[in-house]
Amino acid sequence: MRTRLVSMGLASLAVLALPAAVDAAPPVAPATTSPTAAPSAPPPPSSGGPMAATVTALGAQMSPHRAAYRLTLASSREGSRVTGVVGAMNFAWNDVCRGWTTEQRFQIRFLYSEADDQEMTTSYTTWEAKDGSVYRFNVRKQTSGQPDEEMKGVATLNGEAGGVAHFERPKPLDVELAPGTVFPTAHTLLLIDQARRGDTPVYVRPVFDGSEAEEAGPVSAVIGQAKPLAKDAVVVAALHKDKAWPVHLAFFANDDQQALPDYDTAMMLMDNGIVQSMLIDYGDFKVRAELVALEPLPKPAC
Repeated sequence: MRTRLVSMGLASLAVLALPAAVDAAPPVAPATTSPTAAPSAPPPPSSGGPMAATVTALGAQMSPHRAAYRLTLASSREGSRVTGVVGAMNFAWNDVCRGWTTEQRFQIRFLYSEADDQEMTTSYTTWEAKDGSVYRFNVRKQTSGQPDEEMKGVATLNGEAGGVAHFERPKPLDVELAPGTVFPTAHTLLLIDQARRGDTPVYVRPVFDGSEAEEAGPVSAVIGQAKPLAKDAVVVAALHKDKAWPVHLAFFANDDQQALPDYDTAMMLMDNGIVQSMLIDYGDFKVRAELVALEPLPKPAC
């Protein structure tokens, strides 16, 4: 199963995929964590038409913030080899005038019934133009302390006409992005726009996040009616918010022959882009992400 980014907390929050081989004993090595390099300065964003105007306008209403989530095993099916999940996700989303930056890191340990525990660490640094036209990304993944994968590059979109992603790592590669593709923050903003209007409960878009050197896969969103948030002192104290939309996201590979999603999530999305909670369904088991700390960050004087 692959790693994908989820539109969460306005900036895309990484959702950890299963280790590649859950039936094999994972390798063990000393932890050697390297910081993720910040993306280099992006080129000037280009005009992207009505979609870009919508994204830019909605972005002005969002809340830059720093958040922390606790990861636990919500449930597992009979026969699942995963017996426990322990971990944490942390990220900061900032407004930097011409774009949004995201710094994310999460660590998670999978406990198995017939194999050694396996720990995965992922760090993401991204920059996304406010009109949704440019996206820089740097992704580093480790498994049980060993470097596993690094993705780095820049992607550009020409409005709704599609675009191209230029990968620098793991090797130079250009990937075509289909018409209608969006980047993670723009996807979150468009979901909020759909939720506010309430006229399109099902919303499907290809979303490119840079976590795989391949074309953007479609993400299908089902948006429910706004509901009162569960009593959450963290959210109320920091943002004075009390309502959110239930949103179900299904992440598909870019493969016409694959009818089922790689995985799906259910989340409570507030109208400022912050997610209060999320349930990630991997098939054999589900992982709960629970907000435990939230700090608003100042907006710049651009």
